[in-house]
Amino acid sequence: MKITKILMISAVASFSLASCGDDFFETEYSDVATKDQIDEIGNSSPDALIKVVEPLMLGLNNYTCQYNTQSSSNTVHEDFGLMGIYHLGDVMNDDLAFYSRGSGWFTYDYELDYWSEQYKRPFFYWNFFYSVIAKSNDIISMISPEVTDTKLKAYRGAALAYRGFAHAYLAQMYQQTYIGNEDTPGVPIVLTPAEAEFAVAGRAPLRQVYAQVEKDFKEAIQFLEGYERPNKTMIDAQVAAGLYSRICLVTNNWDDAITYARMARNGYSVYTPDELLANNAFNNINAAEWIWGMDITAETTTMFASFFSFMCAYDAGYGGDGGQYRMIDAKLFSQMSDADVRRLLFKHSSNGIEYTKQEAGFPDYTNIKFKKVANWEADYLYMRTSEMILNEAEALAHKGDLTGAATVLKELMSQRDESWNQTSVTADEVYQQRRLELWGEGFSLFDHLRLKKGVERNYEGTNHLSSALFTIDANSWYLHFQIPLRELDNSDAISAEEQNPAPTESKFKN
Repeated sequence: MKITKILMISAVASFSLASCGDDFFETEYSDVATKDQIDEIGNSSPDALIKVVEPLMLGLNNYTCQYNTQSSSNTVHEDFGLMGIYHLGDVMNDDLAFYSRGSGWFTYDYELDYWSEQYKRPFFYWNFFYSVIAKSNDIISMISPEVTDTKLKAYRGAALAYRGFAHAYLAQMYQQTYIGNEDTPGVPIVLTPAEAEFAVAGRAPLRQVYAQVEKDFKEAIQFLEGYERPNKTMIDAQVAAGLYSRICLVTNNWDDAITYARMARNGYSVYTPDELLANNAFNNINAAEWIWGMDITAETTTMFASFFSFMCAYDAGYGGDGGQYRMIDAKLFSQMSDADVRRLLFKHSSNGIEYTKQEAGFPDYTNIKFKKVANWEADYLYMRTSEMILNEAEALAHKGDLTGAATVLKELMSQRDESWNQTSVTADEVYQQRRLELWGEGFSLFDHLRLKKGVERNYEGTNHLSSALFTIDANSWYLHFQIPLRELDNSDAISAEEQNPAPTESKFKN
């Protein structure tokens, strides 16, 4: 498979380039270092190997917020890394509504017209996550499983977490959800040369893909144990645990979902109402609830091609001065009680507050949750405490412990809705709170897929565009991508006959 070949060349190139940049490598290894030599360096001179691996680790982190990850020769303002992926998922669902079709960025995704093999969207998604896997494998290849240095162990663990995360997100978009489809064709499993016997160049069954994902996360958490990260942009054991808890919800591994969600949020607090409504709640990595994110700086900002360009209504950008406001679905908004503080994250005349002149000009339902900061340096949120509470509560409910689920959920709801006092909650009731709490943060499509929910935008009082008043049944192929044509053209391992089907039903139903 083409990706595997690139990966192997990339890993060798990394060894070679590194050997030119460090005195130890220059004197001991004049050519490309072998795996045994790399292993020896990791144990006998870990500082030398850290000098090689650390830039790769930081580069992988920064890739998550990079502009134009697909190396397009065209302008691609919807391609700003992981938050572009997350926003893409949200606009394909029914929880987020467009005010106008606007410039076209994300519009075809909103109208569910970008699923086909020849379009750029399936390639963008495929290329992003397989690039993450390739970069992760470069790091994993350099660090022996027997390494003892704490920092090197952490880098290996973080790379394993990235690799597991990437394979899992690929599996969710290029095949139906895991439960009930365990033996259907998933995605290629791309590993290091040392793990070649476990790699699959073609479409590995979902069962095998998720088994590798679980293995990567379990090992990652072990390697990250005891590592104290320098900042929240780095993956530590708690971040890896949180990512794994997400995947456990997909595979219905409720026990692990509970265990690792608890591990992830240990020591982190839930926003109080004042903290939730503060200007920095969703744009500052140092805010209390943030477990993992990206610190956007003058060096890493992508300005107009950024998450906040589309989500912030207050300033320059597509979702602000461009008039392409991102709104909460009207029906979802109506399901919040009058006492729910989250209503105030959306502009609405029924909220009974005095808006600024600028806010008064926003259409009702416009989100004011995401606020840009000066110089386009608003940080990117990847994981926060509330998500882990919701993961734990949902898993408990699925296990049948409805009282335990309510107890956990109350940790969140006591800070959101003073009228909420349930002593028993179902999984669907937890899911409703996920929709409200995590709105706009990139979870809605993936939750819809794993829970086998449809999309409903066509109802009385809808605020969705007339071009997108869809009713989509659960498990529709409109909500997935076909394998990119570029991959089919360049791979001997996946044939055209193995392509995902095209959706055939009408998106418009009465």
